[in-house]
Amino acid sequence: MTTHLISGGPIALPTGIVDDHTVIITDDTIEAVVPAHDPRAVDAADRAGATTHDLGGQLLTPGLIDLHIHGGFGAGFEDAERAGTALEGLLGQGVTSVMTSLASAPIDTMLATSHALVEQSGRPGQSRVLGVHLEGPYIAVDQCGAHDPQFLRSPDQRSIDRIAELAGTVTMVTLAPELDNALAATKAWADAGIIVAAGHSSAHAEDLDPCVDAGLSHATHLWSGMGTTIRRGPYRVPGLLEESLASSTLTCEVIADGRHLPPQLLEVARRCVGDRLIAVSDGTIGIGLPEGTRYQLSTIEAVVDDGVGKVVGQDAFAGSTTALSSMLAHLHRDLGWPLEDVLAMMTSRPAAIAGRADSLGSVAAGHLADLVVWDSALAPVATMQAGRWVGAAAH
Repeated sequence: MTTHLISGGPIALPTGIVDDHTVIITDDTIEAVVPAHDPRAVDAADRAGATTHDLGGQLLTPGLIDLHIHGGFGAGFEDAERAGTALEGLLGQGVTSVMTSLASAPIDTMLATSHALVEQSGRPGQSRVLGVHLEGPYIAVDQCGAHDPQFLRSPDQRSIDRIAELAGTVTMVTLAPELDNALAATKAWADAGIIVAAGHSSAHAEDLDPCVDAGLSHATHLWSGMGTTIRRGPYRVPGLLEESLASSTLTCEVIADGRHLPPQLLEVARRCVGDRLIAVSDGTIGIGLPEGTRYQLSTIEAVVDDGVGKVVGQDAFAGSTTALSSMLAHLHRDLGWPLEDVLAMMTSRPAAIAGRADSLGSVAAGHLADLVVWDSALAPVATMQAGRWVGAAAH
């Protein structure tokens, strides 16, 4: 049995940030969080081989969870053999769990890649894989963004059934609700336990509402690839964007890299969506790469330009090049959002959406010991995943 005790700095608990507490970890799991001088902490410190870590005043939080990311550090998840490079780099950034995202491609290719990606899960030194997010090919051509239009299509019954059978491997599908068979796909996938997300779509209420009733529960990156208000005669008709913001049930994601959305739109999302809002990176191969580096997003050529990914030759973004850890600093330090709220957007809320709230996303007894230590500038300095330190551990 391995025991770690972590204390000496503020700790982000589900109830708020506290001082003078100790996190007791046994093997890969948080055993308890207690006041620093609690007898349980003293007893745990007396165990054979127990290790004590002093935070030195630095902040301890849950590990970050990114539900929408395509790769990083020169490796994309479309190339499953190189996925470990991205997962290793992300873990070093405090991202302990990810839902690996695939851009539109032939469905046979996407499903084969999905199998290979899930086989990566649990490897030491890498972010944990929570399953695969198929961001396409069932999206609208007029909202395709950086997806190759040649691969886009409506779901047919065979593909609906194949994806439903892969529930657990495929954990999220982004779907344009206006496509033919979207309602049947939503019902089949939601019934199988797959998160169905509206995105890359020009849907309106008549398309969206039946899918929500059938189990669609999430909205993919607000404002990005989303239709907005149109006119029908003299009447204004809300688009997917407004429908998502006005919903009282949908969880929604924003790309908080300081490029995709200006502060005003991020604030609109925060006020409208409240505690159903999460942050995602939509990160690509370009995370960690210098300005001017070119990379592929499926078949689309992109470049790192002005701190974001852009489609070469077009005025369009191609995912972000910012890890979730830097987005935390942007939302709190630059925009002044409460740290507890920002952390929830990247830890407990995505854990709940992924169906892992009982084991991930909180510094709480019974949860996996996925933890991050942050310096005063909110840069990650040490990561613990399942009770093992990665990089420079706290002393």
